Amino acid sequence: MFKKKDKAKQESSNIQHIWNLTDPNDFIVAMTEYLDNKTQYGDDMSVLSEAERIFYITQTVEMEVNNGGFSQFFYNSSGNFSNELVSAFTAIGAKVTAAICQKAISAFGRNIPVDRDKRVEMLDELESEEIDKILEECDSAFCDYEDNLNELNYNFVIKNKKSFTLSTNSA
Repeated sequence: MFKKKDKAKQESSNIQHIWNLTDPNDFIVAMTEYLDNKTQYGDDMSVLSEAERIFYITQTVEMEVNNGGFSQFFYNSSGNFSNELVSAFTAIGAKVTAAICQKAISAFGRNIPVDRDKRVEMLDELESEEIDKILEECDSAFCDYEDNLNELNYNFVIKNKKSFTLSTNSA
């Protein structure tokens, strides 16, 4: 019981520090780190509110695509969020990015399994030059940043501040 209260107090002070940050980029980075820790790096998404989940997904996709493209995103555990990409980016107001994500998903011509092992099996089975070309086009379009994702994510979090609080599981 004591450890849970200590953890809740520590998380509370961390989130308060984040809300005091004035630079939007520093704020986004700190909030992402906070949610990484809160979810145990995505292993326990049940601790997130809907708004936190949306933010977490958009940040995860952006990191994966910038690091290794949509192909990396789909192959890694972050690909578990494949079926939520379009709605997450739409929710923050990133319509162009949502359309890019839809194109990447549609390249496979079928639903993408949430289970990583099944998804990897499907991706390996479907691997083709045509799909690779589409994903590379999506990578380039994503990295053009026609939507200002930092600004949109920042505004989304500020607008949904009440949703970015401690989970009931922590207290």
